Amino acid sequence: MAINKHAQSQSIIDKVKANPGPYIGYIKSATDVNRNGRLFVFIPDLHGNFDPRKRNFYDQAIAVNYCSPFAGQTPLSETATALPQYKFTQKSYGFWMVPPDIDTKVLVMFANGQINQGYWIGCIPEENMNQMVPGIASGQKFVGSKEEEKKYKDELGLTNVPTTEAQRRAKVNPIVTNTNPREDKVNTIKPIHVPMTETLVNQGLAKDDTRGLTSSSARRETPSQVFGISTPGPIDFEGQQVFEKRESINRHGKIYDDAGDEFAWKKAAHSRLGGHQFVMDDGTPVKREGTKDVGTIENELIRLRTRSGAQILLHNSESLVYITNSSGTAWIEFTADGKIDIHADDSVSIHTNSDINMRAERDINMEAGRNVNVKAIGNNENEIKNSDPSLTSGRLHLDGVNIEMYAHKDTDDAGGDIKIKAENDHSLYATNNFHVEAGADVKVYATANGLIETGTNFKMYGTSSISLDSGGDVNFNSGIVSANVVGASLAEVIAQLDTYDNERIPNGSETEPDPKSIVKRLPTREPYANHENKRQKFATAEMTDRERPDKRKEEE
Repeated sequence: MAINKHAQSQSIIDKVKANPGPYIGYIKSATDVNRNGRLFVFIPDLHGNFDPRKRNFYDQAIAVNYCSPFAGQTPLSETATALPQYKFTQKSYGFWMVPPDIDTKVLVMFANGQINQGYWIGCIPEENMNQMVPGIASGQKFVGSKEEEKKYKDELGLTNVPTTEAQRRAKVNPIVTNTNPREDKVNTIKPIHVPMTETLVNQGLAKDDTRGLTSSSARRETPSQVFGISTPGPIDFEGQQVFEKRESINRHGKIYDDAGDEFAWKKAAHSRLGGHQFVMDDGTPVKREGTKDVGTIENELIRLRTRSGAQILLHNSESLVYITNSSGTAWIEFTADGKIDIHADDSVSIHTNSDINMRAERDINMEAGRNVNVKAIGNNENEIKNSDPSLTSGRLHLDGVNIEMYAHKDTDDAGGDIKIKAENDHSLYATNNFHVEAGADVKVYATANGLIETGTNFKMYGTSSISLDSGGDVNFNSGIVSANVVGASLAEVIAQLDTYDNERIPNGSETEPDPKSIVKRLPTREPYANHENKRQKFATAEMTDRERPDKRKEEE
């Protein structure tokens, strides 16, 4: 017997009038041509059994509108009928979330019992489907393909990786029921979240349980201390499943044939790459009797991370702020003790229209792998911000109790030159002794007069001979010149700066040796071995003081 569609529709209308809901429904399409978040939902209590053989599933679904927890727009009555302009039109604001995927369970109600006033008012998570919410948490029990396990377990030595939800239709790892609130036995073995794992590997954070890995999952404890939002992420076309005549097509992965607007059913994607995460984690209290850890809070943090790994981390438990880009080529960290560590694979550029002020109560250490260039332009023109033409211009001023200059290569080769040129006067003055010594010749030349004057005695000494030549007269006032003039050599007075090993990764690397530098704290590309929260004793003022003997190896 043929089904009377009109009668069926009327039956649903009558059911809604009698009971406006709420009803439990299942999303069959999230495509809304008007872009208002409308869903087409199958409701078993209204439609009965779903018939997957029907290609046009709109006959088995009701259009329901999006109901936002917060939304608004400026009043329409206050707009003008003039030409469209910013000041004359409405402005919208509010809370917007991407419509859920196909087959997601939602709660639906009908205002005033009207079929055309249906709203989806919330989403109903399936049981045990909250491991990835909201932070794509990691786990020590994971499984993957042979290639994935070989790479992550054997080659990289990872023991903790981001994981997905359990593969519920798999023949192994069945769902169990928890009996102990302190333990999560439900689907403890979960597939590796490959996109997020790859991101952390590329950033150098795959073994970092502070900056990379996270425990921020709704499943970590009960009641949950984790709050936040995670987006679905882009369609994973590599991980899609192909279904012919599938009734529940994921319209987020809508693909069209080359012929035009004909939907390509076989190309519909049903997998996601993982999305952005906004996590507010209140942490977990640590209560270990007999230890100093009693009363501390672990995992207390706020994390904003993109799908590709760029993140801002405010970590309360570790008292640090960490910012990195998606590739890990640049990062900055504010530590608990007040350090600011910066690493960049490329340049660090700073420009200000006013001053750059730097002050260190201890040392300022600068080192360049090639050249150090310092220039004072001397531009005091009025158009330069905060400039004063009356002030001294172009001065390069070095002021210290002792000033040392040393030209030498960090090899066994001969040293370099020191050259000083003045376009005007060149003055050298010492309140006490002034020594000039050369391993070979000393030459002094003046295009005009040469004058050497002493307050008391003037002495000249040559181990071989002394020659005096003049175009005019040579006048002598005889005296005795002592052989003990120069005294001890100056060769050891200025020593080359010591260099120190700076670990790039814990225990070093044969392919990437630890960098040597005059500084004892040198941020590197992740994994950085000396993050303050990991190696607190190596980050103290005494340990990083280059004027003190290097005791870091002794403290290992």
